[in-house]
Amino acid sequence: MLCNRILGTTHHGTYKKVVDVPLLREELSARSIRCIARDGVEIEIDVYEDLQEGDIVAETDFNVYAIKIYVPKKKPEQEQRPKFKSYL
Repeated sequence: MLCNRILGTTHHGTYKKVVDVPLLREELSARSIRCIARDGVEIEIDVYEDLQEGDIVAETDFNVYAIKIYVPKKKPEQEQRPKFKSYL
């Protein structure tokens, strides 16, 4: 699915089901992005505006595809380092 403009925002409400399009914060200012929505649809976003969370980038008969900021979980460190040094 191709998106070349922002269709609206979910902040004003919508009567269709909202499907999240997860993007990293760094990708919001990119001009050309390919990503996969939560329902498995591949979306190509080619807009010349900065995206914000809640922007609707695509629409079908039953769904709207809206931007959702994705924050990856940090991996736990492999070895735990002591918080203080012991000289004894």
